[in-house]
Order: sequence, then C-alpha cells, then structure tokens
Amino acid sequence: MPKSVYSKVAYGFRRDIAVEDEVTAVVDYGDGATGVFVTATHDLVGTDRFEILGDQGKIVVENSKVATVTRLIKPERELSDGMDMEDVRKLFMGELKSEDYYTTEVIEFESVWGGQHAGVLENFAANILDGTPLLAPGSDGIKGVRLANAIHLSSWTGREVPLDFDEEEYMRELNKRISEEGKFAERS
Repeated sequence: MPKSVYSKVAYGFRRDIAVEDEVTAVVDYGDGATGVFVTATHDLVGTDRFEILGDQGKIVVENSKVATVTRLIKPERELSDGMDMEDVRKLFMGELKSEDYYTTEVIEFESVWGGQHAGVLENFAANILDGTPLLAPGSDGIKGVRLANAIHLSSWTGREVPLDFDEEEYMRELNKRISEEGKFAERS
C-alpha cells in the first residue's frame, strides 16, 4: 500500500454522473518509489498496462495477457556508473548489445477473462481444505477502499493525502458533496 496519494479527478466531466469519470492518481510508497494510476469512463478503447520498474529490471504486463520481464545483469546504478559518454550515445541510438546489459523473458497467458478469479477461488478452497495461505484475504479488501477514499479526499481538497487520513475530514467532505447533489441523505 502507498503511504500517500495526490489525485486529479473529474466528476461528471464527460458523463452526466455525480461520481468520478476521469481519475489520475500519483501514489507515493516512500523511499522515492511512486506509482501512477489513470482511468476514464470515456476511454472506449482503453489501455490495459501494468508496469513495475525496479533497480534490477522491469516488468510490463499488457492486455492482462502478456508479461515482459526484463532482468538487468547488474543493478541499474552499477550499469549507469560503468557507462562512458560513448556508451550513453550508443544506448540512445539503439547500438548497444542488449545481452551485455539485460535478458528478456516473455510470458503469455492463455486467457485473461476469469482466470484470476478462478485462481483466487481455488486458493480459497485449498485454504479451507489444507490451510494453504490465502492469496487475497478478505481483510485486505479494506486497503483498496481506503486508497479509493484517499484518492477522493485528495481531489476534493487539492492536496496530497496520507493513507492514514482523518476519517472525520473525509466524512465532512463526502457529506458536503451529498448535500450539494440533494438526492440522498448525508452519511454518519
């Protein structure tokens, strides 16, 4: 889970809805690690891409079906420190031999639809039958809700919000929006 989030959210921007229809969130995990989440209801084509960049490589998952795993032969900092200007020129011109710096593995999955859910259900059954540790314990679900609430609070206040945000402030801001819409009772 990230430590904090800063978000820009559009409400009713492209759809006649009171909730978010466009979200850009920058999350901070601490120690310089960040992430970006972008989604929009009006993106008919969509982009299904998940990318993780680390000190020793990169993982890119596209269309929930193909994972490209790139492993550096040394940590990035060591590789960078060992390069001279000619190496940098070759890098940017695509002239370096990739095998001197990294290996790449492509993993393809047969079907993206339902496979993840089936795996979680199989794991749940195995937990009941033989105590196999759960991949997705129900108690972890609150983390996603908390992140979504922090994204909303950040967009409402225009500031970066820690994940341990003040729940009373969140409720005040939520009720302000409920009151402005005038269709539902405020929450307590």
